[in-house]
Amino acid sequence: MAKCEKILICGFSGSGKSTFLRHIEASASDSDWRFSDLDEIILKNHHYSELSELIHFHGWEKFRLWERQALDSWLKEEGRGVLSLGGGALTQLVFDSYGPIRKIKFCYLSSSFEDCWKRLHLPGVEPRPLLKGGKEELGRIFQERKKIFSQISWKMENPDGCDIKTLARLFWEEVKIHS
Repeated sequence: MAKCEKILICGFSGSGKSTFLRHIEASASDSDWRFSDLDEIILKNHHYSELSELIHFHGWEKFRLWERQALDSWLKEEGRGVLSLGGGALTQLVFDSYGPIRKIKFCYLSSSFEDCWKRLHLPGVEPRPLLKGGKEELGRIFQERKKIFSQISWKMENPDGCDIKTLARLFWEEVKIHS
C-alpha cells in the first residue's frame, strides 16, 4: 500500500475543519507534516483578509477557480501535509480526480446541519458568504454536498460540544494505519 502523503480534511462550512486542523497540528508527534488551510492560502495569494470581501469583489466563479488552483498547487508540493478544505472545495470532479490516488486520503469531518448552523453564528466568527441565502438555502446546499461527503470512507464525527483534542488523537491513530 502506498504511504499516505497528503490528507484533505473536508466537511461543510461550520463543521470545525479549521479548528480541527489547529488541534491536529498541536498534537502532531511527527514534525514531518505541514499543515495548511485552503481558505488562508487563497486569502494570502490574493491579498485579502476575509473571504467575504474577496468573493464580494471577484465573485464565486473566480473564487472557485482560485480555490482549485490553490488545491492543485498544494498537492504538487513535496512532502507530507494536511490541508483543511473550504466547505465547498470538495466537488465531485475533485473527488473523482484525487480519490483514486492512494497517497491522498480524504478525511470527512461530519457535523449535523444544526451544529454547523450554530457554529456559523458564534460571536467572533467571520460572516460567511453562504449565509446570505438564509437557513433554508444553506440547508439545501448542505444536503447537496452531503452526497459527495458520503463517498468518503474516513469519517470523523464532530458533534457540538465534542472533545476536539480526543478527535485529534483519533485522527493520528488513523493516520498511523495508513502510513
